Amino acid sequence: ISKELDVARNTVRQYIREASPPVFKGRRHTSGLEKYKADIAAMLEKRYIGTKIHEELENKGYVGSLSAVHKYLHRLRTEEKIRQKATTRFETRPGEQMQYDWTHWTFTISGHSVEVYFHDVVLGYSRKKHYSWSLRIGAEDVIRAIESGIRYFGGVCSELVIDNPKQEVVTHKRNGVVRYTDEFLRFCGLYGITPNACRPYRARTKGKVERPFYYLEEHLLRGLELKELGELDVLLASFTAGYNARPHSTLGESPDARFEEEKKHLRTIPSVDPTLIYKREIRKASNDGYISWKGSLYFVPMSLCLHDVMVEEVSGRTLKVYDLAGNVVVEHSVRLFDKTRPEHPEHAALNEAYLEKKGSLRAGLIRRFVERFPKQGEAYVNGLKKNTTANLSWHIEEVLGFCRFYRDDQMSAVLDECIRIGAYHKNAVKRLLSENDVQIAAFESRISQRDESPASINDMDISRSLLVYRVEASHE
Repeated sequence: ISKELDVARNTVRQYIREASPPVFKGRRHTSGLEKYKADIAAMLEKRYIGTKIHEELENKGYVGSLSAVHKYLHRLRTEEKIRQKATTRFETRPGEQMQYDWTHWTFTISGHSVEVYFHDVVLGYSRKKHYSWSLRIGAEDVIRAIESGIRYFGGVCSELVIDNPKQEVVTHKRNGVVRYTDEFLRFCGLYGITPNACRPYRARTKGKVERPFYYLEEHLLRGLELKELGELDVLLASFTAGYNARPHSTLGESPDARFEEEKKHLRTIPSVDPTLIYKREIRKASNDGYISWKGSLYFVPMSLCLHDVMVEEVSGRTLKVYDLAGNVVVEHSVRLFDKTRPEHPEHAALNEAYLEKKGSLRAGLIRRFVERFPKQGEAYVNGLKKNTTANLSWHIEEVLGFCRFYRDDQMSAVLDECIRIGAYHKNAVKRLLSENDVQIAAFESRISQRDESPASINDMDISRSLLVYRVEASHE
């Protein structure tokens, strides 16, 4: 036995004499550094290097070599890395947790490269997902994506697991202390959600939302060609419905089927005033019914001309315009490339109404003139049409103004004279009235009558407006 096993004869003899079968006993080596384990841990916390640790240990009585210290430190670091990578899978209860993350993809639209951000909200228990997209990735855009998922699910979970993006997390220290952004905390508070930021560089903590982005990229986005970004809404809705209907590889059933159980445990969505979460900026509508937003013009109702309105940009893709009472008056898709002034839908109708009203006023003016002077009116108007064209209504209005100072029979006589000599101009009427001085002649005729008494003379209106003596100056 000693020769075949190449062991000492005494070793064989020892095991033969024992009553029980031989059992291998491994030699256990104990490092001389084990008794300094607490001291080494304290020095590693202070980020001491190996040589500094060896120097400090020698002061404490250690007599080993520097290489032994380096080997010991290497073993500690390896064990720590293994502990960090060790992952346990756990399943959350229905309605307990949802997770959120985002990724980006670049498309070419009309010759322009456009970066689109895709958001993913998933329920931890059922794995039911909601995808959305935006053209920005600010704090409001992240919040809108999460809120959109909540509306899609029809309820709220008590916990939200997120990564550590600057839109939601200000700092996340090694000791686990997290400082969230004010906007994100306000949103979580209003919806009664407890935020839970996973450890930095440990994305697998929210693996339920991380891995499905690969499925989205490979089964929808890769090779996708778009004529306009609006097509994404239909494509993403169809993809989301298909994903939730397919059997899940881990659960063995579809997220839709599993969601039937989870939706009973979701909390009711609270009623939240959007102005507490999303910003609205003040803009002044121009006199022709437009507002300016990031170098582009967007129309608003003409009733808001020269009034202040509130503008809210939704995910960088939609523009909502509110009146000061908070009512949505119009929505626009954000124009990325077209910076021209769009046609206002109310302008054509307003212009048509203005022209119609203008024509109606002119027609009414002519009608009053013909009714006041039935014998001369139509002939005088026809003469004006031939001689004055565009100023027809102005001449008619001026002539009617003379009726405030002269009687209709006097005006009729002057109009007959104008028609006879072909003088179709308001100045011709004025000149003839001044030359004949018909108002003064009528006054003198009345006071010369014998049967007039002084009292009747006093009853006569002999006042005359200064407009009669108005001098019209011409400028060369």
